[in-house]
Amino acid sequence: MANRIGIMGGSFDPIHFGHLIVAQDAIERLELSRVIFIPAATPPHKQHIQQVAAEHRLNMLKLAVETDLRFSVSDIELKRGGVSYTVDTVHEVRRQFADAELFLIIGSDTLTELDTWRNVSEIMDLCEIATFIRPGDDVQCEMDKHVRLGETCKEKLMKNLIEAHRVEISSTEIRMRLAEGLSIRYLVPPEAEMYIFEHGLYIG
Repeated sequence: MANRIGIMGGSFDPIHFGHLIVAQDAIERLELSRVIFIPAATPPHKQHIQQVAAEHRLNMLKLAVETDLRFSVSDIELKRGGVSYTVDTVHEVRRQFADAELFLIIGSDTLTELDTWRNVSEIMDLCEIATFIRPGDDVQCEMDKHVRLGETCKEKLMKNLIEAHRVEISSTEIRMRLAEGLSIRYLVPPEAEMYIFEHGLYIG
């Protein structure tokens, strides 16, 4: 298989099955050799949101993917610290995998925010941006209304719209359920669920 690598960034606060299902869809639809999960130190759009310590988010990720050889975890953003800009991360991954085809995996909600990203055109020069959409999403309409990028960028993005499984799970919901004493079984991998309770995360 060609060396085609997916990059999946985020807070992963905590990792859940929705993340893993999209990563699997990416492996299959893009014929990737692997997906690298990269937890952010401080996401640019969430600088004022309190996160669980980076160590815990990283450990949960590693536990969640350790038995799947298609997935790996990188701590490059955590080591770099500060605000985690995707352009810096893609540069670093490109240095590590100079001969690979890189695919940045995003969701349709992120697609409409790309105009707010730092140096998005530079990111698009370094890798392909693959947008995973839920069945039934009218992304073409949303792009026309909300994505303020040049026509060349829009056309390139539209070539990489990929339908993924519809999974209505969010880290926000999981944190709320934990705070309310509700079950998160079947929402997060068992290894991550056990880690959360062992360390008393998101509770109280």
